[in-house]
Amino acid sequence: MSELVLFIVSLLVAGMVAGGLYVVTQDISGGILTKGQDVAESLRTNFEIINDPENIPVSGSSYVFYIRNIGKDSFSFDPNSVVVMIDGSMIPPANLTFDPSGVLAPYEVGKIYVPTAFISSGYHKITVVIETGKRKSLVFEVG
Repeated sequence: MSELVLFIVSLLVAGMVAGGLYVVTQDISGGILTKGQDVAESLRTNFEIINDPENIPVSGSSYVFYIRNIGKDSFSFDPNSVVVMIDGSMIPPANLTFDPSGVLAPYEVGKIYVPTAFISSGYHKITVVIETGKRKSLVFEVG
């Protein structure tokens, strides 16, 4: 009789261990799937700042920074969805102008106009962050 009880208890323990391993395996599998989808989204949405760092063009009273969508998906391209920072300080969205304003399609080049009042002469770093969190930086010189 005691052997039967030990056998049943060992079956219960083995079942609990197998169930625990199943739950852990499913959790890891779900995490890998989610991470893979995030990486795929990150690869589909990408951009670059394509200015010459030693020759930033001026248009009126603004410096012009060129942004090229090198991803396969469009992304929002306006002051409400793109953050622009110069040397770590955010430029207020009301002071930025985007061309085209709205959406930047794949392989399209857009322009961000930053008022010259925010950039003194010397070396600076511009960082552009789009709505997906993807960020790019460029160190440039203003003469």
